[in-house]
Amino acid sequence: MSADRHAQEELAHIGRMIAELQRLATSGCGPQTRHAVMRPEYWQRRIDALMETSTDEPSRRDAALLRERLADVFTGAPERSTGSAWEPARETGGRK
Repeated sequence: MSADRHAQEELAHIGRMIAELQRLATSGCGPQTRHAVMRPEYWQRRIDALMETSTDEPSRRDAALLRERLADVFTGAPERSTGSAWEPARETGGRK
């Protein structure tokens, strides 16, 4: 499988996960950030990794659009500080 095809498949998966996060956010539950896959940083890192390795301009453009969608899902959500691996996440207030 080519790297660009892999990037497209990964972006499709990330897009589905962002859609699920959007669904949760609009259902009144809000994004649950207890699990790593529910945090925007997790998906941002995956998108960034794909953008760094892909030379395919459409893939890079799709990745940038996914980053925007992801940011929209978490706009206004309180930031969390995860601390050490064994410490629970703490609310730190709204984003500035």
